[in-house]
Amino acid sequence: TLFAAESYSLIPVSYLKNSVVSAPGKVLVTGGYLVLDPSYHGLVIGTNARFYTIIQPLADESQRNRITVESPQFEESSWIYNVDITESGVAIKPSSSIHRNKFVETCLRTCLNVLFEKIERSQLEENLGGGLRIVIVGDNDFYSQRLQLQARNLSTTMSALKSLPPFCKTSTTLGDVHKTGLGSSAALITSLVAAMFVHFKAVKSLSHESDKTLVHNTAQQAHCLAQGKVGSGFDVSAAVWGSHRYKRFDPSVLESVMDESANSKSLFDVVSSSNTNWDNIVTSIQLPPRLRMMLADIDAGSHTPTLVGKVLAWRKQNSSESKTLWDNLHNYNTRVEQDLRDLNAFYQSDKDAYNDAIDRLAAKRAKEWNTLDNVDDIQSKLISLYENFENVRRLIREMSEKSNVPIEPQEQSKLLDACMDVPGIIMAGVPGAGGYDAIFCIALSEEGSCRVEQVWQSWSEMNVGPLLASEDSNGARVEQLDQIRGLKEAISH
Repeated sequence: TLFAAESYSLIPVSYLKNSVVSAPGKVLVTGGYLVLDPSYHGLVIGTNARFYTIIQPLADESQRNRITVESPQFEESSWIYNVDITESGVAIKPSSSIHRNKFVETCLRTCLNVLFEKIERSQLEENLGGGLRIVIVGDNDFYSQRLQLQARNLSTTMSALKSLPPFCKTSTTLGDVHKTGLGSSAALITSLVAAMFVHFKAVKSLSHESDKTLVHNTAQQAHCLAQGKVGSGFDVSAAVWGSHRYKRFDPSVLESVMDESANSKSLFDVVSSSNTNWDNIVTSIQLPPRLRMMLADIDAGSHTPTLVGKVLAWRKQNSSESKTLWDNLHNYNTRVEQDLRDLNAFYQSDKDAYNDAIDRLAAKRAKEWNTLDNVDDIQSKLISLYENFENVRRLIREMSEKSNVPIEPQEQSKLLDACMDVPGIIMAGVPGAGGYDAIFCIALSEEGSCRVEQVWQSWSEMNVGPLLASEDSNGARVEQLDQIRGLKEAISH
């Protein structure tokens, strides 16, 4: 048997089951930089690349009040924490000071102190009972798979990526892995927070809005504390809610708890779903039917904090020029979002006409769409989406030049233009803060997707590696262990 319930009689049998929660990665398609300012917003698309946290109760007296966390995809990636529940809160102590994992440690400390306030102490002790084993894995798309492909003598193609086992080992440490920019730390922390709350029955399910809000607020606090600063938070927001328009929260909401010594009461008051000081706004969206998001990882990573710091310094020194540019960019970002919403509405009202419009435009290059005769409202809306996003790109390049920051550097512009030259590609851009490390494309047909992949494969100026991820508008959710391919094997090492 997996667990011998009778060997530790304090634990009710109902608790002796695994809790599995996943949270998605993200792509910020509009709103890079602007999303840092609550006057503006960003459009974030969730991906089907997800992080999974599995919590297994051990029912072992010798493991009482001990949590073991494992990331089997990495070397040197097991951490043991001793938990001490006092009258005033919960302390956790790593069993070793070598190879500490700040994100996991901070997250566990935050979760346990929120649980200390949210549930009965007896319930907390009962659940910690004979110890917990927590296993965290991320889909292959979160990390560059170039080394795995090379080791198997495979080229960097989608079909080769599909042949890799799920939750592939990275053959490196967590600190040295090459990430692809899908928001691994936010997805990891969100899946861990949600799994802890589900396992300890502090939330009913992840389908209730108040439960999601508690997970969101807690994950934002843990993520910001682990990073040592309050970021825009769109990556955690996407990990909780999936695809949406995001307006950030006022960073002052976290000021009082940006310290590991914050007590459990003040922490709980801040992250509670009833705390109205959280003024973030989440407005759900999804890509219209038949618009396929494609992602590529470029083997030349940018350091996001450096780019952001330089852009913000330029904005401060050129306040009126930057405000005009940002307002203009925000206007086009908003139009892109409205076009997507309108296309969803067109699909709902007349699916046949919608499909005809997509078929017609998918056969031609976007820059030729204006030359077509008898353009109907749906085709005209698709043309509007293309033109509005081209204006977004134009203004991002202008910001690049004025701030002297490579947001859409020339090398990326050439690659994106080559993608836009493929029939049926409606959008291509650099996600988030931009730089050299990733691009996204949105195609109207499978044929267009295949042709874009050929462009990437033949591109010699940069090493362009496709990702398998596509849009998934769902946020964090409870999973069944045996329903996820490769998950059982990943945790049974």
